[in-house]
Amino acid sequence: MTSTRWCQNWRKEFKILRKDLVWMLLSYHSMVLCHLNSRQSVRVFSPAPPNCRRFIVATNVAETSLTVDGVVFVVDCGYVKQRQYNPSTGMYSLDVVEISRVQADQRAGRAGRTRPGKCYRLYPSSIYQKEFLEATIPEIQRTSLAGSVLYLKSLNLPDIDILKFDFLDPPSRESLEDALRQLYLIDAIDESGQITDVGRLMAELPLDPSLSRTLIEANELGCLSQALTVAAVLSAEITLRQTRSKDMEGKRKRQELPDGSGWGDHVQLLQIFESWDQADYDPRWCSDHDLQVRGMKFSKDVRNQLSQIIQKIAKGPTDLQARRGQKSDPDYRKLRRALCVGYGNQLAERMIHHNGYHTVGYRTQLVQVHPSSVLEGDEYGKLPVYVVYHELINTTRPFMRNVCGVEQTWVKPILKKLEKLNINKLSGGSSALIDYEPLEEKQPGSPTKAAAAKQSDVDSKIQAARERYLARKGKK
Repeated sequence: MTSTRWCQNWRKEFKILRKDLVWMLLSYHSMVLCHLNSRQSVRVFSPAPPNCRRFIVATNVAETSLTVDGVVFVVDCGYVKQRQYNPSTGMYSLDVVEISRVQADQRAGRAGRTRPGKCYRLYPSSIYQKEFLEATIPEIQRTSLAGSVLYLKSLNLPDIDILKFDFLDPPSRESLEDALRQLYLIDAIDESGQITDVGRLMAELPLDPSLSRTLIEANELGCLSQALTVAAVLSAEITLRQTRSKDMEGKRKRQELPDGSGWGDHVQLLQIFESWDQADYDPRWCSDHDLQVRGMKFSKDVRNQLSQIIQKIAKGPTDLQARRGQKSDPDYRKLRRALCVGYGNQLAERMIHHNGYHTVGYRTQLVQVHPSSVLEGDEYGKLPVYVVYHELINTTRPFMRNVCGVEQTWVKPILKKLEKLNINKLSGGSSALIDYEPLEEKQPGSPTKAAAAKQSDVDSKIQAARERYLARKGKK
């Protein structure tokens, strides 16, 4: 009895110790990634000096995507940081979860590529056999499906019912319903679930549906060049890091970054890229302002590719040089209105008595503006009544990242669409035809027009068969 209790306590303490060690390793690795540039990261492939050992701290990227020669021993903690999407809240979270048995085998296979090696697992074999999943959860079951559903809608197959579609790895019904709501609110599909002309244009762009809708609306409003820049920078996932320099000169350079004119992070990202353009894309400008050079260059390449793709429908100039002589809009109203249309499915309303927000949609979620945001309040310190956000993240509490203030008049059409949203119609397919009749015409206990027509057709076929049978019987 005593030995059994001691074993149970030991397992609990070991599990806590293992998780603490994992957090320490993952936090250290995140710190290393922030402080190492691409040139320093390549040193992992260099051979170790004589009489020295290499210790490599790596995430799950080293399981399959990366192979380092000379690795003999592997220490497997049994955990991984995994990005997951919750369709009920519309929120992404980066959670530490247990790996699968497939991942454990992959990690063990990293040891001894060039000579015999060993893998030390920080968990007993019973956890491997009983607690680990057999395979990793497919990405389609832990991400937003708006892009995938938009592609299915663009195939011109009217009989496809999204909620009943036979996926290889079926996602939850809640995820599919969330994707349909998102597409409806940004005008990609109509009330009957049919793809619109705007939706077909969105499906041709290699972007998230919200960014694609923003570009199309910006093209109509005449601010396509600005929207291309914002979409490119958001796609590159550039993060503005705090300066590590403790001297006053380093702090002063960090403060020289544009502040978004108080309207939010999307405007700030636009101003940063335009300032870099005015500096002729000098890498030293990025270093002086503590920006990642590789990320900025990648956003420039993405912008050039998007400009080429959207050129056939562009109604105005797409290059930044053409905008240098134009008078800029100090309030960025056109860009913010395009963002409001594109992010109509990611809208939040400020609370009455404080600067907290709640999301607008199927299920409201209490959220706050991320502390790193440059969104500013009015003279009384109150933030805008309505904002759009690029994504929701859950760290210590739910936060909105990349926030932009929008006007109330732009939000009213979105709120009206929410009132008449019917998920069964949005799904599409022939099985949803019964629901397409207006609800006010349907009386309790009476069949709909489509159902009555179908029943009448069946009755006529039965009557015809009966008449043919009686005719044959009369001849005999």
